[in-house]
Amino acid sequence: MAGQGEKTALQARSIQTRNKIVSAFEMLLKEKAFEDISVAEIASKAGVSVGAIYRRFENKDAFIPLILDTYKKRIEAFAADPANHFAPDPEAGLFTALQEMTQLAWRFLEQDGNLLRAAYIHARTRPDLVGDEWDDLLAASAAGYAQVLRLFAGEVQRPDINEAAKMTLYLLNVGIVEFGLYPKEGPAAVLTMTPEAFTRSLARAIYGYLVTAD
Repeated sequence: MAGQGEKTALQARSIQTRNKIVSAFEMLLKEKAFEDISVAEIASKAGVSVGAIYRRFENKDAFIPLILDTYKKRIEAFAADPANHFAPDPEAGLFTALQEMTQLAWRFLEQDGNLLRAAYIHARTRPDLVGDEWDDLLAASAAGYAQVLRLFAGEVQRPDINEAAKMTLYLLNVGIVEFGLYPKEGPAAVLTMTPEAFTRSLARAIYGYLVTAD
């Protein structure tokens, strides 16, 4: 399905060209930020003319929906990789589960930081192009966190598990994004610790919130 600003490809050859463009765009996102990518670079990477891109995309902003689509696919692929399997053990305790969660989030950032940055930025600055998909993704993430917290109901002291899951989602994502993507800017600039120490400290901070009753 074509996103906003993208023209529907009908012929097989046109679809093949579109796929080459999308693939080139995804590769460039791994190398640099979206705002630093030009249409000419996408064309060069795809081996097509700039005109071929404009015949399929109205402008560069038409690529923004592809950012979220690519982000979702990368998350799914990341979760499906056995190396990233997350199966919290109730016997190991809540803090251990939170450490695993923060470590996995950091691993994804290391793998697809530019994509993560682009998805976050444009979900806020161009919600008209992203649509409701970002909200749906966040809602699904919060629901998954709530499932994890229910495994540790004996430790979690927050009165509302669903609200606690949303706060966990917020704290984990804001922490990882600020420290991982903007280490020299804003609040993260005051921290002088390794990623390992940071993810452990972030897990401890979230744990403190979850086990503290109102």
